[in-house]
Parts: sequence; C-alpha cells; structure tokens
Amino acid sequence: MSYVIKAVLSNPQHPECGQITIPFPIPADQYDQTIEMLRAMDLGHSADRDCAVDDVDSHYSVLSTLNGTLVNVDQLDYLAKRLDSFCAGEDAQFQAMACKLELKDIKDFINLTFCCQQVTVITDFSDLESIGRSHFLNLNGGSTRTEELEHLDGAETALLLIDSGGEAVTPYGVVYDNGMVLKELYNGH
Repeated sequence: MSYVIKAVLSNPQHPECGQITIPFPIPADQYDQTIEMLRAMDLGHSADRDCAVDDVDSHYSVLSTLNGTLVNVDQLDYLAKRLDSFCAGEDAQFQAMACKLELKDIKDFINLTFCCQQVTVITDFSDLESIGRSHFLNLNGGSTRTEELEHLDGAETALLLIDSGGEAVTPYGVVYDNGMVLKELYNGH
C-alpha cells in the first residue's frame, strides 16, 4: 500500500461534480495538481471543511468513522503524515484509543496522534514479560535507564496492570489508558 489513507471525497454543495479519490499523504510533487483537481470541484480551500468523506480505505480501519463527515483536505493530509511516522505498535495504540474514545472528528484523530503512545494495548497475552516491559516504557515516555529495565519484573508488572482494571476491550486489543488525556495540541489550523 503506497498510501496511509485513500479517501473518496465529494462536494456536498455540488453533488453533480461527482467524486474524487485521493491517496494521503499527498506526495509533495503532486500537491498542486491535487489541489487543482479539488478546486475544479469547488473543494480544497485551506480554511474550510468542505470535503465530504464518502469512503475511507486505510490500514487504520478506525478511520472509517470519518465516513459521512466534512474534512479539510490539508487536515486529512496532516493526519496521514502523522500516522505514516508511527513506529511498530503505535498503530494499535492509536486505533484502540480512538475506538475507546469513540472519535469521529478529524481534529480529535490528529490530537490523538500526539498522545496515544502513553497507552498500553495488549493484543497477545501469551508473553507477560514483554507486556510488562512495554507497559513500563509507555509509562515512562518510551525510555528509561538500562538498569531499570534490566531489574524490571515484566511479568509482575503485566499482572499488576491486568489486575488494576480500567481496561477497555476493542477490536484492536485490550487498552489501558494509563491516565492519558486527549489534549488539544492541534487546534484545527
């Protein structure tokens, strides 16, 4: 897949203009051409949420909640760029938390990309040591001193997490928010 998000967009004010399918993030060398195509449909204005999302195709299936909403093409591009920068495991954190929070607004999805790394998602309960280490790192911003990690009893840490409650079961795994708060770091502009 050469895209993070492929969106079918239309102009709700002018349905006669049809639909356009755009892969995001938009490659830099194709940005102007893409905006020209959108402008031909009276879409793609930088300050407006003027694009109706008719369909979303993405590895991030939680983004299907954007179907039927209005978005700004630059916000959709920015979200795709943020998601494209994720490391292994962050996709599960993003999707599980988006599901738990029942997000439907593009601004909230963008803001979640800044803080979802704080949550712990368990997709496989067979390796408690790994779960505990991952949880410990999540609580410490993804880094810690080597000796702390060497002395960590990952299985015990995992069991304490599991016994603590507060989890939410999602299609993307069991998510523990670890006190994460969805802050507005991205204000929509």
